[in-house]
Amino acid sequence: MDEIRKRQIALLFLKNKVRGEGVRLTFNMKRQIGNTAKAIGISVEEATEFAEIMIRELVEKAFGPKKCG
Repeated sequence: MDEIRKRQIALLFLKNKVRGEGVRLTFNMKRQIGNTAKAIGISVEEATEFAEIMIRELVEKAFGPKKCG
């Protein structure tokens, strides 16, 4: 299995786990993202961007695209 496929599978596992367990939006969320970023060796900016993308995607799947009118 190549690295690209491993990363694809890891992302699917993560999305499934978050979808099942949900996301807790707290005042400490940015701090938690920062601590996790440091622990896994990525920038806080990358971690924040990734978290935002994931959360927005999950919300859109749960509620559907926003409709005007």
